[in-house]
Amino acid sequence: MGADRVQASHGAPGEAARGDEIPASITVAGKADSFVPSNRIDVSAAWAREHGFLNRELVHVERADDSRSAECCLVITAFDEDEDSDSDAGRDTAKTTLRVMEQLGIGAGDRACISVRKHEGTLLVKHVAVQRIDKVREGCVALSEDLYRELEAIEGGFSSKRRHYYRLNHLATGALCYIPFDKIELDKDLAPETMRLSRYQRTLLNLSVPPCTLDEATRRLIARADVDPETKRRIAACYDRAPQFVPESYEEQKTIRRDLRECGYDAVQITASAFDEPAHLVSKMPKAVSGFMVGNSSILLKSCRPYDNDEGRDIVRLSRSAMVHLGIDESDKVILRHGKAKAKARALSIDSLERIRETNTIAREADIDPIVGIPAFMRRDLGVCDLDEAVLVERDTGYLFTKNLNAQFMPMILFFLAVIQTGFLFGSVVLGYVLSVSIVGLPIIAFIMFSEQRAKVK
Repeated sequence: MGADRVQASHGAPGEAARGDEIPASITVAGKADSFVPSNRIDVSAAWAREHGFLNRELVHVERADDSRSAECCLVITAFDEDEDSDSDAGRDTAKTTLRVMEQLGIGAGDRACISVRKHEGTLLVKHVAVQRIDKVREGCVALSEDLYRELEAIEGGFSSKRRHYYRLNHLATGALCYIPFDKIELDKDLAPETMRLSRYQRTLLNLSVPPCTLDEATRRLIARADVDPETKRRIAACYDRAPQFVPESYEEQKTIRRDLRECGYDAVQITASAFDEPAHLVSKMPKAVSGFMVGNSSILLKSCRPYDNDEGRDIVRLSRSAMVHLGIDESDKVILRHGKAKAKARALSIDSLERIRETNTIAREADIDPIVGIPAFMRRDLGVCDLDEAVLVERDTGYLFTKNLNAQFMPMILFFLAVIQTGFLFGSVVLGYVLSVSIVGLPIIAFIMFSEQRAKVK
């Protein structure tokens, strides 16, 4: 399905924001063949076309006889039917993962009727452009005027004064990234239905380089695209060449990216996320104090599986470049944030391409830089449903403060004792002044001693 056909099946951007459409009904009748993502629901292509759903669109599902609900990634699959046939077999039945069944209270062998509805605030981006160089450092996203005005209307519907986040969902691969509204800007020079992203943002969404493999959904996207047969042939030739496609040159990478873009590969859905954060400074004070002493640093990384022997342990795997960016050493602690959930873990480096490839689909060594290997139990606690979902990784400033304070404990005690001894030599009045000075001086000395830690991220 090409980009124009994707738009036609979904309606105009922001149409779902009116909230006037009737939820579609379908019957869950079995477990999905794949458990990735863990919030997956598989529906037939005919049913999706009839109700206007897109492949890998994020939707709400709810039991017809219950109030329990879940957010799902809707995956279009033909099951056993031929999409072009008139057969209704399997048309109105869906399969889903055990996690969704658990959330909806559906047993593994049960059949249950559920309703599927779109998000109330949804935009569809058809084209992705390169971000302006002066905006890259700020981490901003730019939208064309038509999309930005509709996003403003969605933002204006929130009564809360908190900082709201929006989710960027790449429909071809399901990769997810989050960005606050104050980082989304208007660019009147952009063509309609277009968004500007930096290269790193495109990397998080799997847009910067061609995928190393094409799954069934992406192959169907290419097959249905309204492009010339030669474009489809070039794409097929690249991916038939080896089990995992790696461009032989930069020119070949540009060519395959252009061909995929013509097939609608760049379609991105924007939805309001389920989390936000306070905009005032009072709630951020503890982190601000520890960050002032040892320095703050954070980075958005794509979640993936860690090494096999890391499962079940509070360990995450980072690339060496990510560890340098965070200013941490091997085995230092980091904080992972996803929405309102957070988790602490020790950081170990990805020291072997082959070992990380044993648990993930990674073809190029450069693909290691933007990923973080997170154990399955920790992904579940964080609410990370997909392996390509972005997670914020921060250096644990509280841990680093304690770690370095322990190392400098004896020098600080010796300084304090020397000050007291000096006060005793000159009498009790001088001692009182000296103690007051030492109380003020200790934080200053601590700040100076933590300069090495701050230098790692400044």
